[in-house]
Amino acid sequence: MSNIVNRYKNINPRLFSKIHQMTAYLAMFPPNLPYSLIKDYSKKGDIVYDPFCGRGTVVFESCRLGRIGVGNDLNPLAYILSKAKANLPKKDSIIKRINELEKNYTKPDVSNIADEIKMLFDIETTLPQLEYLKQTLSKKKKIDIFILAVLTGILHGKMRKDRTSIYCSIDMPNTFSMSPNYVKNFIQKHNLVPPKQNVFSLLKNRVEKIFNIKQNYLEYQSLDSYVKGKVFNVDAIEATKKVEQSFGKNSVKLIITSPPYLKVINYGKYNWIRLWLLDKNEELVDKKVTLYHKLQNQKLSDNMNLEEYSKYMFKLFNSWKNILRDDGYVFVVIGDVKYKNSTLNLAKITWENIEKMGGCGLKLVDILEDNIESNGKQVKVTKIWGKKKGDATKIDRILILRKD
Repeated sequence: MSNIVNRYKNINPRLFSKIHQMTAYLAMFPPNLPYSLIKDYSKKGDIVYDPFCGRGTVVFESCRLGRIGVGNDLNPLAYILSKAKANLPKKDSIIKRINELEKNYTKPDVSNIADEIKMLFDIETTLPQLEYLKQTLSKKKKIDIFILAVLTGILHGKMRKDRTSIYCSIDMPNTFSMSPNYVKNFIQKHNLVPPKQNVFSLLKNRVEKIFNIKQNYLEYQSLDSYVKGKVFNVDAIEATKKVEQSFGKNSVKLIITSPPYLKVINYGKYNWIRLWLLDKNEELVDKKVTLYHKLQNQKLSDNMNLEEYSKYMFKLFNSWKNILRDDGYVFVVIGDVKYKNSTLNLAKITWENIEKMGGCGLKLVDILEDNIESNGKQVKVTKIWGKKKGDATKIDRILILRKD
């Protein structure tokens, strides 16, 4: 197992299906890691589970490889993205639905939309179309869910040098949303004018692109073995019960996941524009989604941070023994965190604390070091402010467990 890191890093993540790239997402990891683990440690028909599924990388890659990809995430954005990838519609059906939406389009009133949203989009064409889609797309229909997921990916982003764009908004980052005040000042400083975009055309172009399969890379892009998966939208511990209810005890062959790091990422705050599209309040999302609710107002230097983190992981890991097969494996990616003037090996500390609390019915196989900046390629998107602000996680650890 010591070769896991070398094997997955020898595969270029750019080779994989563009469906993975439907929407950028904070702290996402590329598909080459789950691909390698799924191929090496499971077979077609096996259940592969990610309790913190984010944008659905593990879920989709599992489904694509003929496994039953199961995911869970409290974040409503992550839930939509993963659900779209766990139940793929046919491309022709998606295009047909977009054409139908365009044909039935009636321009809605946008006067009551918040100014922080109005400043981002052309208010004559683009914003009314977005508002129409927001009101019309159903979160209960798989084609509409997929269109909504694609729309979150083109909602905002950078312009090309020729000032054309595949995005709906003014020129701004795609991975995350800067604060409304920052964006407002940026618009004024650079005299930005929102482009007049036809959202229906952008959607159709994007769908065509992400479903494009290159024959040279069928191993990484083919959908021929695709199997429908399942996604939940609850707390990770509660999700274990959902998995057991849906598939039974001792049913999961692999658990591949990366829990939120000890430093809390405000997924609501950094996705406020996409959450507007989903009709969700970012402050409520952050209150609900934050894994360690008691830690929101505490600093990393407070020992309770680490203590509560370990307590949660103790409960979570203990829940997994009920659903994991006797021949199953668990792969948990946990990044090192800065503590005062040093760096904590959070994976090692967490496991040691779990052992001190009485263990979890799982056996430690190994803890592998994964330098995510090796070869000049940062594997996980954890640094979002450039060089001046924010600390990137330089080393991830892959905690490998199996049934004791």
